[in-house]
Amino acid sequence: MTNTNDFRSGTYYGSASSLIDSFDYSRGSHAPKLRPQDKPEEKLKLRQNKKLKSKSVLRQEQKASTAQAIRVAFVAVLCLGMICLALHSMALKNELTREISSKQTAIANAQSEHISLQSQLNALVSMKTIDKVAVENLGMTKMRSNQIQYMNVDEFTAAQKKAAQKEKAASEKKANQKTTDKNSAKSNK
Repeated sequence: MTNTNDFRSGTYYGSASSLIDSFDYSRGSHAPKLRPQDKPEEKLKLRQNKKLKSKSVLRQEQKASTAQAIRVAFVAVLCLGMICLALHSMALKNELTREISSKQTAIANAQSEHISLQSQLNALVSMKTIDKVAVENLGMTKMRSNQIQYMNVDEFTAAQKKAAQKEKAASEKKANQKTTDKNSAKSNK
């Protein structure tokens, strides 16, 4: 089924421009565009002001326009100040971000150095290293079984108690002797 205005109807008369002109613009879902020949021409109209304004009206208008210009300048300065503050805050943010990243890099370097030093310490503290240093540098030898002496803990504590009692008795004896020496020195005087 074909539309009578459809240029695809199978009958082509005339040139391509007549076919384009005959195209039905209203078939689409969008609003039709105005054809160049359908646009109205805009004409400028000048009106002459026949009323003359008094000096007081002119002064009022001048004051109003000056006040308007001051308001516009104030808003422009305010906007410029806000832009400057925004740029300053962005620059400060960038500087702080750069500082944070450098600190994070320093922290990462310190952590890797810590891990390296920790592994070196673990290598130095190993039993093999301690045995090697003791034997090679300090001239020590490994302990033999005949060098091991076992002690009875009960006998050891009893011996310590006896030694402590002997010390206490000796110190009391010395203290008594000093007091007797002082008393005898006083009686001689």
